[in-house]
Amino acid sequence: MTIHNKIRFGELDNPMNKTLYSLLVGGHFTLCTLAMIWPGALIANRVEPTMLGLPFLFAWYILWMLVLFLGMWAAFVVRPAGGRDE
Repeated sequence: MTIHNKIRFGELDNPMNKTLYSLLVGGHFTLCTLAMIWPGALIANRVEPTMLGLPFLFAWYILWMLVLFLGMWAAFVVRPAGGRDE
């Protein structure tokens, strides 16, 4: 049994849930993208404080890349079963 069979996010077979799924994934991607470019980079565009020896802006980008990766991984796990090659 794979992780896809263990984790479920309700029934994603009907069109309403697929639309909600698409909106959530698109919103998450948009939020992460805006946090890494304008206007989010304006908030973090400074050298101090340093985090793990990195300027704050680099740490900001790394944080948002991790958030983006985890969100896209979660979207992959709960995506509608019709898109899987199982």
